[in-house]
Amino acid sequence: MKHLFRTVFFISLWSPLLRAQPAPAPPDYQNHAQLSARLKALASRSDNAAAVESIGKSLSGNDIWVLTLGRGKATAKPALAIVAGIDGSHLAGTEMAVELAEKLLSSTSDSIRRVLDTKTIYVIPLVSPDAQAQAFAKLRFERTGNARDTDDDRDGHLNEDPFDDLNRDGQITQVRVEDPTGQYVPSKDDARVLVKADPAKGETGRYVLVSEGTDTDKDGQHNEDGEGGVAIDKNFTFDYPFFTPGSGEMPVSEPENRALLDFLAKSPNIYAVLTFGPYNNLSEAPRFDRAKTTKRIITGLLEKDATVGEQVSKLYNAQTSLKDAPAMPATKGNFAQTAYYHHGRFSFSTPGWWAPKTTAATPARRDSSATAKPTPPATATAAKGGDDNEDVRFLKWADANGLTNVYVNWTPIDHPDFPNRRAEVGGLVPFARQNPPVRFLADNVQKHVQFVTALAGRMPRIEIVNVRSESLGSGLHRVTAQVVNRGLLPTGSELGDRVRWVPKMKVELKLADKQSVVSGRRIMLRGPMAAGETMDVTFLVSGSGRVTLEAGNAMTGVQQQEINLK
Repeated sequence: MKHLFRTVFFISLWSPLLRAQPAPAPPDYQNHAQLSARLKALASRSDNAAAVESIGKSLSGNDIWVLTLGRGKATAKPALAIVAGIDGSHLAGTEMAVELAEKLLSSTSDSIRRVLDTKTIYVIPLVSPDAQAQAFAKLRFERTGNARDTDDDRDGHLNEDPFDDLNRDGQITQVRVEDPTGQYVPSKDDARVLVKADPAKGETGRYVLVSEGTDTDKDGQHNEDGEGGVAIDKNFTFDYPFFTPGSGEMPVSEPENRALLDFLAKSPNIYAVLTFGPYNNLSEAPRFDRAKTTKRIITGLLEKDATVGEQVSKLYNAQTSLKDAPAMPATKGNFAQTAYYHHGRFSFSTPGWWAPKTTAATPARRDSSATAKPTPPATATAAKGGDDNEDVRFLKWADANGLTNVYVNWTPIDHPDFPNRRAEVGGLVPFARQNPPVRFLADNVQKHVQFVTALAGRMPRIEIVNVRSESLGSGLHRVTAQVVNRGLLPTGSELGDRVRWVPKMKVELKLADKQSVVSGRRIMLRGPMAAGETMDVTFLVSGSGRVTLEAGNAMTGVQQQEINLK
């Protein structure tokens, strides 16, 4: 009888998984198939101003698309790359990247038309489609890993301890368990949010906080080895987090990472990268730290690049007017830093949207409502008050805007790992905090259109001026000219000149038959030119007819000036 009772108990516990109903997907966001159709339709009606192609496939075989915007030959013009969907839980970035492309193509603004005529914009909206697919699955949870089976807890088994839907709502939140050894207490600003107890304020912990599920493999950890293998934004080369769950066996081990880095390496015209993701170096630019630049491995912006970062940050804040950005430091092995430190491009990153602070008075919720974000307890919010706590801020904003279904009320359950203790399931629903209903993104998209247009307008612009040819007799001619950077940004990053992944600035005098350079270097290579910097060039040429002076590189565009030898 005891054996029969135990069997019935576990059947009743696990039957929610069998009866779970799919939770609604985040409002109005699109799955990979819908996104693919949207991009193809956008290209087909663009009047030859856009083209879409696959740059690779995910582990599950989903295409990773690039939408190329601009008129004329794309590879012959300086370019910006806009990248999103590297973190699979950040659906808003993917949506904003596509909406930004749509607005650029449909605009009648002279400044935007000029950008599309003189620049190329590559939009890669979804680098990690396998992870993002979890937002539209029957069981929804915030997933950053791709489809690779992994052994995150190093016990010799793959994916053996996944999430469990204990309250049968089709989504994974959290479990709080009353325990005198717990570290968490309800926030005084909103009891739906759990924060770490602060002993300095006389607080003692009340709850243990774990992800929703059970300890399937009985190793004392919950859901540490489930679906969602390698997190793409942990698998890039800069500051790679070795031996960290989710980072993979080695840098760039995944086809998604390789597709993106191969595209970057094969596109020397990309001047800068803008990433939509959960890292922000635009609202506040990283500061120059000499100690980080004098080591064998550079881990900080070089001084001239830090100055550019401050300039672009001011431009971003002026164009978007977005205030009160939460702290979003860079994670190890992410793309935005790899694009700068290892590929030498200026690299900027922003989430694009965050819950704004609201001044509307919202009474603190009682403890019957929902709580913290659906992430493992190791990353749960520390003890911060009011709008300094991102979950409190988001819930206050959601309340002010009448949003429902953004959190789950605490529901008591019988949890087999915590017998005879009060355990409850609840918390912010997956994807809610970073991904508002799509209608709330429109204003921010327009602000980022303004920023991208302004940034493109400040990119380096090479001109050849004050050209002069002087006859010296006996078939000799002195040719002089000045090459000037008319843009408001340098022709490349200072670090790019060191890593050698970006082309040098090149000045070349092209000759015809029976012409030769007697004095001066016919081809000159140099590092970046600062904004407004001028370079004087002189050649002593033997011969007659015409010569052509070229200056620039793939990231600036190459300018030509024909010169008659008089």
